[in-house]
Order: sequence, then structure tokens, then C-alpha cells
Amino acid sequence: MKRRYVAAGIGKYKLRSMKPATLKLCLPVIVMTAQQSAASLVIPPFLDDLKFPVSAIGSLVSIGPVLALAARLPTGLAYRGDRAPALLSAALAVVALCNFLYGFAVQALHFALVHGLNGAAHGAAMTIYLAFFVEALPADEDRHHAMGYYAGSLAVGYSTGGFTAGYIADKLGYFAGFTFASLLALVCLALFPLLGRISRQATEAAQTPGKISLLGSLKNILEPKIAAMVVVHLFLNMIHQVGMVFLPLYGLAVGLTLTQVGLIKGLYSLCNAITRPLSGTVMRQFSHQGVSRIGLPLQAAFMMLVPLFHSLSPLVIIFVLVGFLRAVAIVANTISMVEDVDTTRVSRGVASGIYNASGDVGNIVGPMAGGFIASATGIARLFFVAPVLIAALFLLSLWGCRFVGRKRFQ
Repeated sequence: MKRRYVAAGIGKYKLRSMKPATLKLCLPVIVMTAQQSAASLVIPPFLDDLKFPVSAIGSLVSIGPVLALAARLPTGLAYRGDRAPALLSAALAVVALCNFLYGFAVQALHFALVHGLNGAAHGAAMTIYLAFFVEALPADEDRHHAMGYYAGSLAVGYSTGGFTAGYIADKLGYFAGFTFASLLALVCLALFPLLGRISRQATEAAQTPGKISLLGSLKNILEPKIAAMVVVHLFLNMIHQVGMVFLPLYGLAVGLTLTQVGLIKGLYSLCNAITRPLSGTVMRQFSHQGVSRIGLPLQAAFMMLVPLFHSLSPLVIIFVLVGFLRAVAIVANTISMVEDVDTTRVSRGVASGIYNASGDVGNIVGPMAGGFIASATGIARLFFVAPVLIAALFLLSLWGCRFVGRKRFQ
């Protein structure tokens, strides 16, 4: 049945206001991503200040996503709606501790241990929360609309956390930036009593349907639509990580301050925050599969322009355009996670694990590949060479998805 949307419209399509229950579900998403963005902005220049080579910085940054990847599927398999607040509280307590300990982790081994534990805890928290968010939505809430707001909440968190942490690190130092990230994790913990009330209201709807084995769920990755969803999310995160991890180093190399770099990242994320909720509603009129697949090549084309500019204004314009394209592609692919996965064969928790794990693979490969490319070409040329390679591999992988599991799922 077609829904009528109220509030301000875009053409003949109108954006419906968010339900209060959905808004409550979005608040922890904002704070969780804000603390992650705050820490991730400070880490590369912190390691650079400790005289780590650029290839080592990329490898060390990748340790967090490796452990997050390892935590995704076991966490998804253990997921149950009534357990979500307790599991999330435990995970965020670990994240808060690790963010604080970054400032003391000046040796490579110590940093690897802290960053790995932080990655595992944050990966578990986000896997649980995405599954819970989908199942705890009000019964009359439109899924396209809600997933646009979920994705928009991620962007709000990234924009506010990155900019604020950059300013704090410039004024008070790296340790203050890490302490700020730790405090944000504690703020998120304070929101969970509210989440607990939502949980009790949604307990019946938030149970995992049936007994679906991990192996049985993993086999369904070979279904062509799910395989394409995995590829899109992997490469979107790969190109995002190349840009966000190495932008601070490029900015410092061309004379920008960390505050200016934080402003670029903040506006990039703000563009995501504005675009994603709109995309969720408008996406009802387009093929979300097609939209998700065209976004990355266009992002790569704009990112190739970065080495041509050394001042703040043109870099802001480039990254705002890249952010717009990423926002639309992310929302489209998140809708794929909700609509293209058969929950009678793949539990919602495991689907969330698969979706997030594919992003983790991109988070792992992006900084590592970027570090090695930058070592060979320099930071400036990285922003030309990496987008070309990523776009080429993305299109090749999508072509391969047409044949994956074809006989099994016909």
C-alpha cells in the first residue's frame, strides 16, 4: 500500500517526519559513531608524531577493523533483542576504556593491543545495534524512511565527532582528543536506560526467527543479491578509509591545520547527514541496487582531483561531493540489507554481521593498501592511484557477482 508523506516535499515525493520511537533508536547511533570518528581523526597524526612510517600507520589502523571483523558473526549469532542493552553496555564500557588508553599506547605492540580490543568491542556493539534497530522499529514505520535516518545518524555522529576532536587535539593535545572520545562512549552508556524501555516494548518483535545455523547463513552469501551487497559495502568502505585515514597527513603536508582537516571531514559527514534521510524516502522510486552500484565510480572520479589542490576551499568542495555520492550509495545498500535478505533463511543478527563484516574488510584493506601505495607514490599521488585501482576492482567484482551461486539459487 502506498504511503502518504507529510512535511516538506521534494517534487511530488514528500519526506515524512520521524516517529519519536525511531528518533530514540537513532540517538545511540549518533553518539557511538561520534566517539569512533573522534578517535579515528586523532590516531593517524598521533602515530605520525611518534615517528611511525606511513606504511606502519596504515597497518596499525587496520588492526581495529580486523578484530571488529572477527567479532561480527559470533556477535550476530548470539544476538537476541532482549539481550541488546546489556551486551551494548558491556561493549561500550570496553570502548570507553580503550579510547582513554590510546594516549598511553606509544609502543607499536601496546597500540596494537588497545586498538584491536577497541575494534572488537565497537564491532560487536554496531552489529548488535543494527539488528536491534531494524527489529525494534514501530510497526507502522516505513523501512526505507527509517534506514535513511539510521544512515543519516551515522553521518551526524561522524561529522560532530571528527570536527570537535580535531579542535580539541589542536588546542589541548592528542591525549585530550582521546579523552573526549572516551567521554562520548560513556555518554552513549547513559542513553541505554532509554534503550532498555524500548527493548521491553519490542521484545516480542525482536526475537530471532527460528534456529538458523551460522554455516547455513554464511552459505547464503553466495546468493547473487547478497554477494553484490557485500561487494558494494566492502568497496565503499575501502575508498572511504583511504580518504579519511590519509587526509590528515595530506592536509598537514600541504599546510592545513588539524582543525581545518577536521572541518573538511566534518562537512563531508554533514553532507552525509543531510543527504541520507532524504535518500531513504526518495529511494522508494528507484532501484536501490542500481543506485548503490553507480556511487563508487563517481566517488573515485572526484577523489582523483584531490592532488590538484592545496587549499581549504577546493578540498571542502571535493569532499562534500564525495560525501553526497557516498550517502546515496550507503542508504541504497543498507536498504538491500533489509529487503534483499530472506530472514527465514538468514537471521537478522547474522545478516547484520555479514553486512558489517563486509565493511570491516574494506576498513582493513583500505588503510593497508593506502599505506603501501603512499609509500611508493607519496601522499599526494595516493589520492589519484588508489581511486583508479579501487573503482576497477569494484566493477570487476560486481561483474563476478552475476555468476556467483547462480545454479544454486535459480
